[in-house]
Amino acid sequence: MEFEGGDDKTFNQEEIQGLIQESVESVLASATYTHPKVQLWQATIVENILKKLSQLQRPFKYVVTCMIAQNTGGSTHTAHTCFWDTETDGFAKLRFETTTLVCLTTVYGMAI
Repeated sequence: MEFEGGDDKTFNQEEIQGLIQESVESVLASATYTHPKVQLWQATIVENILKKLSQLQRPFKYVVTCMIAQNTGGSTHTAHTCFWDTETDGFAKLRFETTTLVCLTTVYGMAI
């Protein structure tokens, strides 16, 4: 299938991972975990990602999640499952870690 811009109507995981990385690093690259700032950081990251996704002008609905926690040396595990069209839909994720924080960001894209 073709849509405006001539690209396939498939979720490009590599491209979306790049968008996630840009957005996360722009907010957290020099950050030190500070609990009162976490909510602002999360909002900024997800809003930046959604802006970049909308600029792609692709026929997708997106869900963006961002979890930021203090890095105490413990492990963090997440799981997800989706019921979707495996030919077009997909997800991309990024784990960003510093000595003081861990950020897990995921973008789900469903073709419309």
